[in-house]
Amino acid sequence: MNSLIQMQAVVELPYYEGEFLCPWPIPKFKPLSMIRLCGEMTYPEIGLVFAQLAKYNQIKLAKKKQTVLEQILEIESLVLPGGIQIVSEDKVIPPSCCCGLETWHEWIDFLQTGHSPWLGHDPSPWVEHQGNIIRIWSDGYTEPTRDAFYVEVSRPDFEKALICVERELQAFLFSIESWAQDISFAGSNKLFQKFDHCFQIWKAA
Repeated sequence: MNSLIQMQAVVELPYYEGEFLCPWPIPKFKPLSMIRLCGEMTYPEIGLVFAQLAKYNQIKLAKKKQTVLEQILEIESLVLPGGIQIVSEDKVIPPSCCCGLETWHEWIDFLQTGHSPWLGHDPSPWVEHQGNIIRIWSDGYTEPTRDAFYVEVSRPDFEKALICVERELQAFLFSIESWAQDISFAGSNKLFQKFDHCFQIWKAA
């Protein structure tokens, strides 16, 4: 059994061809790779998450930053591709296609209901509970496929890892306002509140 795992809140980065236009500084990145959300992110990395937030919610980035961020505030329900990634030794189980950060708290619900959180498809990761042991499968969606592997962890260690990912999400949330201030966006506190509302960062606290 794997004694330790890491849970990481991650966002899938945008796909693009040619030049990626953005009205605020972002780092170079590999399309469709994952970026981890935490309090240690640089301002350009936070900007990259918000670039994906705009793009994924069909807001054009080729505008003034004030306009882009104000349009983000106007959308009722924001979504982001990503979710919770599991890392254990040399094994990594990332969220798959159609999984979103907005449903990350389903991992917390799992401890009460035993129902696997939605982790996407192609492949289709899933989680099962057997007594005091929790297994996170890389594929199969309730039934493991031939090539599927799993990460196994005790319930107490699973709960500890989940607390860590909650804290990292909360730290990222608090970094949003300072990033927005750094790029001189007038509604920095509103942006903080909007992200919290749509992704329910404090719901599980």
